[in-house]
Amino acid sequence: MDVRRNQWGESPWLHESLELEPPAALFASPDVIVVGAGFTGTSAAYHLAKLGVRTLVLEAETVADGASGRTGGLVLEGTATGPRPGVEACVPKLRRLVDEEGIDCELDLPGCWEIEHRENAAAQMLPWADGGKRVAIARTVTGGTVEPARLNIGLARAALRAGAAIRENARVTRIEYESRPAVYIDNECLHADWVIVGINAWMRSLVSQSPSARSSLTFAVATEQLKDSVIDEIGLGDVIPFYTADLPYLWGRTMRDGRVIFGAGLLFAAPDELEQVGTDHREFANIISALHDRIRRLHPALSMVELSASWAGPIVFTEGAVPIIGSVPSCPRVLVAGAYAGHGVALSVRAGEVLANSIVHGEPLPAWGELTR
Repeated sequence: MDVRRNQWGESPWLHESLELEPPAALFASPDVIVVGAGFTGTSAAYHLAKLGVRTLVLEAETVADGASGRTGGLVLEGTATGPRPGVEACVPKLRRLVDEEGIDCELDLPGCWEIEHRENAAAQMLPWADGGKRVAIARTVTGGTVEPARLNIGLARAALRAGAAIRENARVTRIEYESRPAVYIDNECLHADWVIVGINAWMRSLVSQSPSARSSLTFAVATEQLKDSVIDEIGLGDVIPFYTADLPYLWGRTMRDGRVIFGAGLLFAAPDELEQVGTDHREFANIISALHDRIRRLHPALSMVELSASWAGPIVFTEGAVPIIGSVPSCPRVLVAGAYAGHGVALSVRAGEVLANSIVHGEPLPAWGELTR
């Protein structure tokens, strides 16, 4: 894969260089190879290195260039299908890790609104008309927001401090499922006792035994900076993020600089086809335009709002939206995690810890996350 950072638009998140050691200084014979330096991969590397395991992360591009650095940064508990055993306490564990490692990523956890398109005198109503329907706050669930690129880079730095190594611009082309798995970067071959694959939309390019999954781009826009009075007027003065529990789907959050992010819309295609989609693609442009129009109609105060950023990022859904956290049936020393279906920020960090504990302590992986479905 060769996805330019700006191919899917420029997100508002800050990207910083890790200033990694030259490749010659990286591990030549690691205990664990992690493929992908998103939330899952950097979390797994961090937790493994803290347990004394020699861990090498291989990233096709640079840290935070992929899905983890392009998400809207909503932090939610559990999975898209609700709580699941084995991955409890995703949000408090993320809070603890961020605090312990001093990761500056603007993690705020005031909760998250589940909103619904309905009239309900007993519920708090948002002053919106979405497609002609009123919008109610149905409930507040555990969660909040984070600056995702800074979280991803912060996790990578924490992994490096713990003793892991990260090699950027190292695209893995195949894995051979041997008793000691072999990982290939073009013609270069590396062996390890264990391999973790955390490349989400591209997992089937390396793991053919993974469950059938649909890859998509998900879209978001950020408004220009809004005055506090305007944010109050549109009902977001509490600075609590939101997502719809019904259709048409919409999610959003405020940023500390006064911009508001709204997200909606999916463009399904095979991963290699998504790589060919850019901001000049007709359907890409149509989805962004429709989202912008929808925002302008939500509230009169947004009727003339301009955009400061518009972008997309990859997302994956299995049938039933159940995430993958399991081992390859033909080679149990290759572990795979991904397909978080929009709940990937806290869950993927937790998944990295689960994978590390499985390797080091032999803790069983959750049965619901198996690859054989």
